[in-house]
Amino acid sequence: MKKDNFVNLHCHTEYSIQDSVITIPKLYNQVKEYNQSAVAVTDHGSCAAWVEFGNYFSKKGNIKPIFGNEFYCINQKIATEDKRRRDHLVLLALNNEGLTNIRRLQKLSVADTYYKPLLYYDNVLEKNDVRGIFATSACSLSTISKAILDNNMPLAQKYAEYFYDLFDGNFALELQIHPEYQDQYIINEGIVELSEKLDFPIVVTCDCHFTNENDKPLRKIIKAIGWKKMINDPNLHDSLKSNCIGNSDLIHTWAQECNFIHTDVLNIAIKNTNYIANMCNAQLEEPQRRIPIFDKHQEYLTLFNGVEW
Repeated sequence: MKKDNFVNLHCHTEYSIQDSVITIPKLYNQVKEYNQSAVAVTDHGSCAAWVEFGNYFSKKGNIKPIFGNEFYCINQKIATEDKRRRDHLVLLALNNEGLTNIRRLQKLSVADTYYKPLLYYDNVLEKNDVRGIFATSACSLSTISKAILDNNMPLAQKYAEYFYDLFDGNFALELQIHPEYQDQYIINEGIVELSEKLDFPIVVTCDCHFTNENDKPLRKIIKAIGWKKMINDPNLHDSLKSNCIGNSDLIHTWAQECNFIHTDVLNIAIKNTNYIANMCNAQLEEPQRRIPIFDKHQEYLTLFNGVEW
């Protein structure tokens, strides 16, 4: 079977509570079926899936696990006025330094939880080490996407340049192809415009929340529980079919359905997912007992040397 150049860099598992229904084994089996070389797990404000994800994929072999997190972000100045507002940002670990730094950011975001863990751009992200991290602009709920939908391209460009500089060039603008979601048409045009104007790399993702369309009814039940709505509530929308674990063929099919005319850009975006996946080589540490080393007050250690306790 021909190797698929596309790699899912934005994928949620059941550790995105009351949102995704993808289990780690299902994720592995679907990615293997598509003959993809790697996959990222980017749960909402959580690194909880990392251990199961890393262990399972290492045991099975042949598919690289990429460790990520989709953070809820906001400027602290804005949070003082409206803490319910939050924007999404996907961070991927390039190496073990990136793993450590994402974990640190996760800890800091949990310390500022308001309904969801909040990662402040100004007082946290800017002031902490972000080396070893690759960032993407995420979904329609990202800062850049919201600015595009508000017809504020100067603000969208400002944030794109901000992220590019903050992560030292390890940043890509994120396309998503959702034929059933009209706002995505506007966002995609804005993303392509920014990419061409700034010469920033562009990727495409599926923002996966279920394995395939057979799992859509299950996800609707999960969403009904999370949103405290009846399953037949008209405000409880069905999941987008394009939020499944995708491959390059599906993405091209969806692009045709929604008349996405930038075919060359889409092909580059697909190849870039594979390029970024090759950059991500973080590995979880082997579990081990760590006994603390006491290096102060050596005189007491000498005094009690040889004493049986």
